[in-house]
Amino acid sequence: MAEEAVGSIVLIVDGKEYDCASCETQKQTGRRPVPTMNRERRNKYRTSGVKSYTLNAAVIIPDGKDTVDWDNIVDARISIESPTGGFRETYIDCSTSEVSESYSVEGETRRNLSMFALDMLKESM
Repeated sequence: MAEEAVGSIVLIVDGKEYDCASCETQKQTGRRPVPTMNRERRNKYRTSGVKSYTLNAAVIIPDGKDTVDWDNIVDARISIESPTGGFRETYIDCSTSEVSESYSVEGETRRNLSMFALDMLKESM
């Protein structure tokens, strides 16, 4: 029997839901090798660095007044969850680093957001 996968997500910014066309998250662990000179000519050590989180989201531009000033988001809390509530990741202290708009022939208008977060929580329901 096949298991169910998360099919869609809900983008929540500071407790309010927004229509989202796509969302990508990247988690950098900060780990890297430490090169040393030795007889085996290979890395023998690794170091733990600083974790970092980046988000790229495409939100739909509403016809009328946009309720969020996407350019000036600072210290926001962004949750990505499945509509059923079984999957949830929350990014804390998010700030916008880049905002761009895109328009297409099919009538799709999107606002593309690049953000960084200071921390992330995995929540299981």
